[in-house]
Amino acid sequence: MKHFLPGLVAVCLYSNPLQAQIVGKSVPEFRTTSGTLVHVGDTLRLGRGTLATGEFQYVYVPANVFTGSQQVNFSSQMSNLTVRVKDLRFQQSKNYGNKTVAVVKANTLNGCVDLDAAEGAGEIITANTRRATVSAAAGPASAIPPLSTADELLKLKQLYGQKVLTQAEYEAQKAKLLR
Repeated sequence: MKHFLPGLVAVCLYSNPLQAQIVGKSVPEFRTTSGTLVHVGDTLRLGRGTLATGEFQYVYVPANVFTGSQQVNFSSQMSNLTVRVKDLRFQQSKNYGNKTVAVVKANTLNGCVDLDAAEGAGEIITANTRRATVSAAAGPASAIPPLSTADELLKLKQLYGQKVLTQAEYEAQKAKLLR
């Protein structure tokens, strides 16, 4: 069943309106302006957020017109996380132009990645952004260091404290890290 809302392209609904899909036409693959080819099922590695607060500007949980919730940017604790691409959506907007977003799952959180903008800003790390970083950098000190188990546990605790994760999800993720 399709509904047309002012300012939005068609939104497909499931039996529960809270499960509404991301606006746009589903596409099987997308090539970024830097040349990275992204498919449904691929994984993306998040870099670092580019906002002054450390939050991501182009990786976010979109606003939900049904619940009235506003867009929420991924926090700085999501840096270095690997996310799975669940869908690719081509979006057209008279106000904001055309873009393709990856609908992603990060732990238990669903969100969107504005692929061209995120790659250009370094919010996702791809072979193309690594090449650009290596050629522009004076040395390996500019590379993002991998997170230790302690860092991952701290990130999980913060997500639990922010109520992004339930206690069961927190305990399950913690158990995975401590194996």
